[in-house]
Amino acid sequence: MKVIKRSVFCFALSILSIVGTGSLFVAPLYAFSGNPPPYVTGAPGEGTCNAGGCHNSFSTNSGTATFSIAPVKGKAVYTPGKTVKLKVAFNNSAISHLHGFEMTAVDSNGNKVGTFKKIGSSTRVISGLPKKDTGAYIEQTLKGSKNTFWIVKWTAPIGTPKIPVTLYAAGVDANKNGNATGDYVYTTTLVVNPK
Repeated sequence: MKVIKRSVFCFALSILSIVGTGSLFVAPLYAFSGNPPPYVTGAPGEGTCNAGGCHNSFSTNSGTATFSIAPVKGKAVYTPGKTVKLKVAFNNSAISHLHGFEMTAVDSNGNKVGTFKKIGSSTRVISGLPKKDTGAYIEQTLKGSKNTFWIVKWTAPIGTPKIPVTLYAAGVDANKNGNATGDYVYTTTLVVNPK
């Protein structure tokens, strides 16, 4: 029997399947350590990696870590068309092996607003989404999964009403045990008000 290994994503979910040829395929899915699926930020209408059945050993936000979004400097305010630097971070992590996140921005009318931009190689803007969501989601990369914090840029939209925007993020504090068990999932928000 021929064994083939293939890494996909999902922090340690292993799938065994016997294909019609009798070959055994082993596909360890490293819980989206390099590219989580889109739409798992905990924003209205979206789930998380916990709700999706992947990292569901514990209830959301039940671990010892704190997971947060904060402006790098100053207050949580925006000016239309201007860029705000944000820090997404884990603190007091109990297991401290791998970390991941996904974030989006939603206005008080429920619309995805603004665009994200990566800084360095530890984050990426999710590509391949419908046009309405282009630039609306950012997440860690495989390299970034070794970090406990990430700095990203969010550019506020131009030409929309000056209304509050809520940043939604979901994060995974993973134990690196090769499957999706024993990991903690967190959610957090930050309301950014217009200047």
